[in-house]
Amino acid sequence: MPSTPIDAQFDLALVSPFLLQTLAEVAGDKGVSGERLCRGLGFTVEELQDPAQRISYRQAASMIQRALEALPERGLGLWVGHRNVLGTLGLLGHVLSLCKTLRDAFETGRRFQHTTGGIAVCNLLEGPDESFVEVECRLPHADIQRFAVEEFFASLLVYNRALIGTAFEPLRFEFTHAAPSYEAEYRRLLGPNLHFGCLHNRMVIASHCLDLPLPGHQPVALRQALNLLEAESAQARQQMDLLESVERAILRDLSLGSHIDKVAAGLNMSSRTLRRRLGEHGMTFEALQDQVRRTRAMSLLNNPDMPLERIAEALGYSDVRGFRRAFKRWTGQSPSACRDEAVASAQG
Repeated sequence: MPSTPIDAQFDLALVSPFLLQTLAEVAGDKGVSGERLCRGLGFTVEELQDPAQRISYRQAASMIQRALEALPERGLGLWVGHRNVLGTLGLLGHVLSLCKTLRDAFETGRRFQHTTGGIAVCNLLEGPDESFVEVECRLPHADIQRFAVEEFFASLLVYNRALIGTAFEPLRFEFTHAAPSYEAEYRRLLGPNLHFGCLHNRMVIASHCLDLPLPGHQPVALRQALNLLEAESAQARQQMDLLESVERAILRDLSLGSHIDKVAAGLNMSSRTLRRRLGEHGMTFEALQDQVRRTRAMSLLNNPDMPLERIAEALGYSDVRGFRRAFKRWTGQSPSACRDEAVASAQG
């Protein structure tokens, strides 16, 4: 069966080996060999030690799903994230440690997140009292989305405490999925303030925390490290910046309906130019919009109590029938059937 445009981005080899290396280590500690997880995927456990190695999203998804099948309902994403250290981010981790404030670190992390080769993208939304670090997984698979969100937030907590001290404590964490059977592991590693079945995956912090000074700030060293990071990230940025910018613009206005003219204007180009540039990456605006909607739908369907009407509205559909038709086209099954499978898998 030929690949559809919605899958084109998943064949890009952009995933860092660090995530999968840590996954293999954690799985090995639990009695599941890394060789078994990598077998037939085109890379070995030893090759994951090479920081220059890059894995396709499709290969990464296969390895993560194998690990989740071998260690079901245990909190694997939380364990992998908790195992990380700031150095896991490579040069970016060094740059973050040199930033002036936590806000600067968040903004630098968002700006250069493509250099980490992760499977999730994040954004910082500032408010007068509360600010939000939101995350979305790139891969439209419910089990991998939950893994990615768990890994991201467990890592983020580790990184922030490395930057400003162990006293750092978020106000709460919000998740789109329902509370898992291993909720106690969430509380052990993330803390007690957890909310499930929400519209977004996000860590909530007091806005005044963004102005906290970082003890490792060194202006001259920061400029030097940023120059190195800019050079290192140039090639990856050329490949991914446009796609990420369009994805973020679509996601931002998803409930209102994302139109190419508005997205193009926000990127200071005409819709014709945007279509041409997306075509250079083997993508169309409609395929990318479908991809964002599909990924968001899978995330929201993780919550068994969220009505399909509310999900359809959040995705920008005027009625649930349009959402059902689109979901059937994307996955070959109805949203309800997909949700039932996810619930059965979680309970099994």
